[in-house]
Amino acid sequence: KSSNTQRREEASTSAVVTSSSGSLASVRERSPASNTSGSSFEDSTGREEQDTRGSSGISAPTTETHSRSLVSFVRARSAVFCLLFLSSIIGLLAARSYFNAQPDIPSCVMSYSRPRFLEQTLFDKAWTRFSAKYKLYLYREGGYDVFDEPYRIPVLFVPGNAGSPKQARSIASATTSAFVDLMGKDPSAVDRGQIGFDFFTVGLNEEFTALHGYSILEQADFVNDAIRYILSLYPKTRLRHKLSTNGTEYALPTSVIVIGHSMGGVVARTAFTLPNHIVGSIQAIFTLATPHNNPTASLEYYVDKVYTSINSFWRHGFHHGTLDDVSLVSIAGGNLDSMINSDYTYVGNLAPEKNSLSVLSSGIDNVWLSLDHQSILWCAQMVRQFSNMMLHIMDARTPSQLLPLDRRMDAMRQHLYSRLDSESVYAKSAFIPRKTESDLYRYTQFYNEGAVRVSIPDKSIAELASPDEKALQDRSLHLVSIDQAKNKGPSSGMQIIYGLWKRKRDQPNSDLIGDPGIQIFGCNPIDAKAAATDDLPDVACKSIYVPEPASLPLKSTGGAPRMDVPLLKYAELPADQLKKFKYVGAELPVGDIGRSGFFHAQLVENLSDVLVYSPGYHSLLWSYGIHVPEQSGGKVSPRTRIRLDVPENPFFVFQAKLTMRPARMAKLGKPRFGTVVRQSDGRRMFESKFWYDQSAMDIAIHGRGAYLPSDDFVNAGESSGMDTSSVWEGMFLDVWIDTDYYSGFDISLSINWYSSLNRMVKRYDMALLALSFIWACLVLLDQLRAWNNDISRSEPSTGAVGRPTFPSCLGSIEHLIRNGTLVTMLIVAALTPVLQTLVAGLMRNTWAPATLAAWNNLFMGVRGSGLSLCLLPVFLVLLSLGFVAFEAVVLTAVCSLISWIVVKVAMCLRSNKPADESSEIALMHQQFQNYQQQQQQQQQFSLIKNPAITRPLIATVAFIVFVGTFVPYQFAFLVIYFAQLITSMRTMVHAHHAASKALLAGSAHPKALAASSVLKNRANYQLALLLFWTSSLPYCAPELLVWVRNLSVMWFEDAPSDHNLVNMAGYFALRMLASYHIVPRLDSRRLALFGCRDSRWIRTVTYAFFGLAVAAAWVYSVRRPYMLYSIANGISAWLAMIQLADFVVQHTSVNRQNEAIAMRTQTRSAGTQDEPVSSEPAEYDSDLAYDDDDDGEPCKNLLDRKLR
Repeated sequence: KSSNTQRREEASTSAVVTSSSGSLASVRERSPASNTSGSSFEDSTGREEQDTRGSSGISAPTTETHSRSLVSFVRARSAVFCLLFLSSIIGLLAARSYFNAQPDIPSCVMSYSRPRFLEQTLFDKAWTRFSAKYKLYLYREGGYDVFDEPYRIPVLFVPGNAGSPKQARSIASATTSAFVDLMGKDPSAVDRGQIGFDFFTVGLNEEFTALHGYSILEQADFVNDAIRYILSLYPKTRLRHKLSTNGTEYALPTSVIVIGHSMGGVVARTAFTLPNHIVGSIQAIFTLATPHNNPTASLEYYVDKVYTSINSFWRHGFHHGTLDDVSLVSIAGGNLDSMINSDYTYVGNLAPEKNSLSVLSSGIDNVWLSLDHQSILWCAQMVRQFSNMMLHIMDARTPSQLLPLDRRMDAMRQHLYSRLDSESVYAKSAFIPRKTESDLYRYTQFYNEGAVRVSIPDKSIAELASPDEKALQDRSLHLVSIDQAKNKGPSSGMQIIYGLWKRKRDQPNSDLIGDPGIQIFGCNPIDAKAAATDDLPDVACKSIYVPEPASLPLKSTGGAPRMDVPLLKYAELPADQLKKFKYVGAELPVGDIGRSGFFHAQLVENLSDVLVYSPGYHSLLWSYGIHVPEQSGGKVSPRTRIRLDVPENPFFVFQAKLTMRPARMAKLGKPRFGTVVRQSDGRRMFESKFWYDQSAMDIAIHGRGAYLPSDDFVNAGESSGMDTSSVWEGMFLDVWIDTDYYSGFDISLSINWYSSLNRMVKRYDMALLALSFIWACLVLLDQLRAWNNDISRSEPSTGAVGRPTFPSCLGSIEHLIRNGTLVTMLIVAALTPVLQTLVAGLMRNTWAPATLAAWNNLFMGVRGSGLSLCLLPVFLVLLSLGFVAFEAVVLTAVCSLISWIVVKVAMCLRSNKPADESSEIALMHQQFQNYQQQQQQQQQFSLIKNPAITRPLIATVAFIVFVGTFVPYQFAFLVIYFAQLITSMRTMVHAHHAASKALLAGSAHPKALAASSVLKNRANYQLALLLFWTSSLPYCAPELLVWVRNLSVMWFEDAPSDHNLVNMAGYFALRMLASYHIVPRLDSRRLALFGCRDSRWIRTVTYAFFGLAVAAAWVYSVRRPYMLYSIANGISAWLAMIQLADFVVQHTSVNRQNEAIAMRTQTRSAGTQDEPVSSEPAEYDSDLAYDDDDDGEPCKNLLDRKLR
């Protein structure tokens, strides 16, 4: 024997084998003389136990041996168990936080409708090639819509991922009801072009557009065809329906309003990029919970390609004039939307400010709620406000059926933005003041300290002194003196806050009476000389323009859902409107016992005063205090504005605790209103949220997503026309307090770690897939290195050192933890974003903007600073390794359990006796002795047979035919994966069975021990491939779901890339070759190819291949995880090439060996005397394999064993 074979056989004498009961025992080599009936086996502690059951020579494992084996196994895998425990705790906390620790609580009121959906049967294949797959419906509201044909303004609803056309019913019903109410109040509205809407909706087969990019293109193509059909209906129907009462002519519609939910909004924007789009056919798009900037799950290449294409088109379309008249509105649900990341709904970087609007539902007036992904369609508060907005933008007198772009955007901002964000630009006064230039008033209350404080009802009643009008007995005039010395500042002015409600029995302050019509006047004394001496001078007042007050909702988080919420009204008067007057007068309603409320107006020195604080993450770890100081006179402003200079980091949730400081002269009782707090993001006007009368608040940040498009940097200038307000200014907090009851307040800020976990899940779930693939690559690489370098590792059960083995998956994970790989990865994860930020700072003024954006979008994107940059990647790296370890445990447990069951069942079937442990071992020992005698009786060699290639050839032909024509390659991968799972189980069954026979043979037959170890190597290799391919399963799910859905409607057209054989070649080739034998050692001389003397270059290339795969996955795949499938396919193809080269070399050797045997046989036949044939068994090699068809018995010849 060669020295290599002798060395391996010497090592095999201490190999670790598995007993029939699943326990592991180490067998020490014994001399042939000791192989008698009284021989003993040695357990893991070296202790010998004599057989007491006769002459069978069987030593049964004891309970103590099993216990020590289990303890040894747990001790050897202690690092893996610690990792699993830690990652399980983190994962369970994250899951619980994701479902139970949302910053908001659902408070929606259910909406109701009476829908009828009329299928448009004339919209057939003559109009669209998708008529067999998709449908078009016309919505009609029962009780309101009499005619079944469209004649009003067309609206098309596009459902989202797996959405139904019936989801349009709530918005359509609310809009129809609102229009009927409008006609009841103002019948002449039809003469202004307000004639109502016809809602169409499309049925898109409930396809998974969020996961399949080709479905987005097909649906967008269908939407363009549907719009063309809808517009063709109106030339006839408009003539049959006369709506105007004064002969107003309505233009024929040339465009359709599109409402898209979720991915339906992406489909609507994609329609603009297709050849069948009619220019001008869509001029208004409303999207609800649509991820515009980046896909929610980048599991497929076409999804990312579609996003890149349409976003580039929209960013440049406004510069080229193709989208000048198009308005794009994006409404998102915020914290409660667990399906998408609301950061991606911001469209300020896709369209200019004059064409776009982005807002979260928590900041919309009369909604003030966070909404989940589905309730944004049916929430009564939301659909009511949305329908009111729709009524104010329609104008059937124009071909677009809409108001001009500027007026349309003003109307939408007025209904979707708070007056606090409008800054008196878009929201004008809703009422026309009375003419009071010549009116004379006798004041009833006068305030000299610069503030008006009135509680309603008030006993004082003003008398209006007018020559030609009666005195108004339900109003009073309250005057406050203006100190013009303090009013010289450009930012000074008056803050006004008031509330007026109806009183109900046992429910005071229950309902709002709307705006009570409070009017503000500027007043001057009629006689200046008399005013200097008279405490009650007569004044002449003039009305002052006041913007429509902003609404402050008085609803606590977690309260009962209700449609009408009590409100406070807030307004500000700038100093330039007060300079001409000595007094400011407020005309208030009084004297009604059915009303209650208050009015407070106070002069402040600086309306735009903002308190700026810059809390660092190191201070937020525990608590950061904010102290609001008192102004001169011991008073604070009714409204205090605070800006927190924190990074734009959507990962953390901040907990704010509000502590009020009572005033010294506070009256007994309660304040007139509870403290109102509002969070906002400044000029961006994207996110805002209210809290009422709460001492603890969870504050979360939404904004741009983690990955910025490159055009954001290109279009960031003023000349670009893009939204320059998208620059992050920090987080703003506005606090309204009762200044008569409180003298100030304090805020304590800290990080809410528990609630922050759910934001990690929503924003970086794809990062777990990418990092898990990296760990799977490292585990397989560690196994190959151990196999190639002949590294002997301790078995977990006994600690005995065995022959060089292919380590198990759990063993490699244990080794990666103990050898410092985990620590290295954690350090790299912490340093990567820091380095990324530093380089981006150096590149900002020297490199092209597109290059800078590309750099920022590597790894996990650049968001936040300081602690957040390092903490999140470290957290995900640790969690992903625990996820891979959990996969390895599950796969190992499943295969081991099935193999144990199969062996047990086989032993029961072969034995007539009960399948107790002692009888099984005795039977196995007798079978092995019979086998040894049969081997010694063989007298001649047989010709070596090449492995059959019929089944692999048939499988290859079937693979090419089916994948190339009908079946998508994702389905073929699923078949390959399950075939590999079955092979892993089958190989482990043979390894388990062989280990049982090796236990019976003992050290008297070291070749049987080596045979058991070889089969264990093969089983570990099969399981390693299974674990590695598990990371590719998520990327096959989208296409399989769409394929099955298409089959259900008999639609057989797939994306061209779904039948690309290259996408499956690596997996298929490695599966076919790995089924026969384990991967050869990379430094084996028989792998020397292409004229090389050795194969070290193959080892170098293999390690480099894995290194490049890990680097590419680390840098790019967090943003585009679909590329991991191709990387795994490439690695599989390389391993298949190595095994194919080994197969070719062995095939050549078999042919030569057969020729030598044939010549030897001919020589013996021609001789006069037969040569004695040795009865010694054939030479045993460490690379022997077991035939799957001969019950695990060794093959007869060395090369035949290797091949099989």
